[in-house]
Parts: sequence; C-alpha cells; structure tokens
Amino acid sequence: MLRDVRFRDLALLLLVVAVLQFGYPITLYGALWNALYTVLYAGMIAFGLRTVRTEGHHMPPVVGVAIIFSCFAGWSVVDRDNTVAELGRHLSIAAFQLLLIVSLVLFVFRRHRRPGPELILAAISVYLLLGAFFAACFMAMELSAPGSFTDLAAPDEAIDWSLLMYFGFVTLATVGYGDVVPLAPWAQALSAMQAVTATLFLTTVIARLVGVYTVAPRGGDG
Repeated sequence: MLRDVRFRDLALLLLVVAVLQFGYPITLYGALWNALYTVLYAGMIAFGLRTVRTEGHHMPPVVGVAIIFSCFAGWSVVDRDNTVAELGRHLSIAAFQLLLIVSLVLFVFRRHRRPGPELILAAISVYLLLGAFFAACFMAMELSAPGSFTDLAAPDEAIDWSLLMYFGFVTLATVGYGDVVPLAPWAQALSAMQAVTATLFLTTVIARLVGVYTVAPRGGDG
C-alpha cells in the first residue's frame, strides 16, 4: 500500500515538475498566463510535501519554506515589477527545491532500497529539479546584481527569467550553446558548479541504479 502511494506521488511530482520546467514560455503571454503558471507551483509543493512526509523526513522546514514562497509568489503576481517580491520568490522556491532534492536523493541512495520504478522516478525528478534550482539561483543573482548574465542576441536588454531557465537546463546538460553568457565571476562560478553537479549526479545515480538492479534477488518485488 505504501509503495503504491509513493509511486503515485512520485509520478505526479515528476509530471508537475516537467510541466513547470518545460512549459515556462506561457509566462510570456501576459499576466493571466503568468498567474496560472505560478499556480502550478502549488502542485509541485503539494506533491513535494507528500513525498517528504511519506519518507518520514523533517516536515517543518519544508512547510515553512513553502509558506514563504506562497507569500512571495502571490506578491509577485499582484506586483510583477517589484524586485523584492521577485527576489523573494526565486530564493524561496530555490530553498524549497533544494530541500526536496535532498529528500529525493536520500530516497534514491538509501542502502536498503529495493529496485522499483520509484527509484527511477525519483532520480529523474532530482535531475529536473537541479535545473530548476540553479535557474532560480541564477535569477536571484541577476536581480541582486543586474548584468551578471547577458543575452548575446539582445545585449542591451535586461535578461528575462525564461532565458535563465533555458540557460539552466542547457548548462545542466552541458550543451553550452553560448547564446546566454554569465559575465560576473560569481555567475560563472555558479554555472560551472551546476555543470559539475549534473555530471556527478548522473554518474553516481546510474551507478546506484545499476548496482541495485544487479544485486536484486530473483523473485523480489522489483
């Protein structure tokens, strides 16, 4: 029963995270679409909290960060030009995503974990959340120090959040198209950290999954 609940929650979490990370262009179509997109974060928070609770991890920090994000998200929807609201929204969602990443990583690498689709769902969710986490950090850095990043196609314009989301996933995959460029030293360092983190995660999680499925006893529930 617990395994069925865990599988459902992880599947729904992965679905919501994927829609959030790859559906962000809808925010460019106006305030209404931006508000609807923000509402999707409620789904990520809900299924994220269910996942953390199911695993028996500490709930108060996650709930607290979720509440803070909800306040800043509502503020930024009402006043989209408020830099403080935008900065608070990106920092708080980055903190929530980091806590969720830690919870899922512990789930994947728990020694007694038996093979099953939940491990794969959790691993994919972590990978997508890493891209979103760094994108939020990039945007917070750009808001705090404008000019940390630039779009070579429009170098004189302020860089948009959607471009940094795109840059975050391009960097995560270590593709490096070079159209969005980190200029400030700390922006370059954070970008390098993301690329290294993504590479190490893929290497270790693949080794983990291979090890789990290789040593799994025949006839097990995997």
